[in-house]
Amino acid sequence: MILLALSTSGRAASAALFKDGAPLAEATRDEGLTHSETIMPLTAELLEQNGLTPADVNVFAADVGPGSFTGVRIGVCAINAMAAALGAPVVAVSSLAALHEGLSEKSSPVCALLDARNGNAYAALFTGTECLMQPAAVTVTALLPTLPQGTLFVGDGAEAYRAEIEATVPGARFAAPERNLLTALPVAQAAWERFNAGDTVPEAMPLYLRPTQAERLYKEKK
Repeated sequence: MILLALSTSGRAASAALFKDGAPLAEATRDEGLTHSETIMPLTAELLEQNGLTPADVNVFAADVGPGSFTGVRIGVCAINAMAAALGAPVVAVSSLAALHEGLSEKSSPVCALLDARNGNAYAALFTGTECLMQPAAVTVTALLPTLPQGTLFVGDGAEAYRAEIEATVPGARFAAPERNLLTALPVAQAAWERFNAGDTVPEAMPLYLRPTQAERLYKEKK
């Protein structure tokens, strides 16, 4: 059983393969190129290097965000197109759940935090396998006082707002820096668990928690 996962909601374009419940391979590009330029060649290269073609993939998984609006659309559309062409199931995984999945420590409260700029962020709170706060668009100043003591932070928002976190959350801890870059491997890990639990969808849908820039500009004009 082969699962292919893509992640394009963040800075890096990434693809990963799972085989029979274990990681097989991952490829990540973080070179400043647009995801539309990189994700499909990256995926084709990953499959070829492992002696596979898209027809060998049984399950497709998408990182549905939150994150870059354009990036999310690219990955979601790519996964939906491949799955539809092959009649294969799709698993949708939020970027925040994937960040949590990539940690070895999950027993303490974990806040997955993605920077949305200007004091804004996307956040979710987990303890063990339980999601205490579903993915939400937040302001950092409003979020931090509500978090438990000793919360572990992961994601680029943990880096961007570290000073505010340390000043507000007693005993705050931070994941290793390499865990803050979202890649496809933890997306694949989370997707494998969801697939085996029967949690599939006909097609992945982007998880937009804030209006797009175009929508905000249109509203301002109106």
